[in-house]
Amino acid sequence: MKRIKQFEKNVTKKLKGFDNKIKTSFILIRQDVDEMQTVIDAMRKYLKEKDGQYTKTKEEDEKIQDEFRKDVDEFTQKINQLKLALSAVQELKKELVVKKELAQIEDRIKTSFKDEIESYKTQVKNLRLDLKESQRQISALESGFVRNKKKNWFFKKTKD
Repeated sequence: MKRIKQFEKNVTKKLKGFDNKIKTSFILIRQDVDEMQTVIDAMRKYLKEKDGQYTKTKEEDEKIQDEFRKDVDEFTQKINQLKLALSAVQELKKELVVKKELAQIEDRIKTSFKDEIESYKTQVKNLRLDLKESQRQISALESGFVRNKKKNWFFKKTKD
């Protein structure tokens, strides 16, 4: 029995030692868990802050991108307007060149017709003079009076 009692004492001592070790282990585990919980809480807080910053940054980036898109759209629209204005200016330039060329052609035509008209006027005057002279001669012939016109003193006289 003595052995049994001693065995019981040893077992009890060992159980108490295990119990103490288990209690200290649990205490250490709880401390580690508490430390880990504070670290996890700090990490959550940090991640929430970073998530908030990321969200704000993303929203700002989206705003900037929207503004940039609007600016690009306005720029594109203005470029299209400038292209239209440039094409209109080029058309006006072509019209001016055409008008200038037409004016030059018109001037050439006027001057050529003016020269021709002047020559025709002189021809008409000469023809009228010839006509008058011919009518005088015809009227003289009809009346019986024949008159030869002397052209110049250095020409030969014409024979009747």
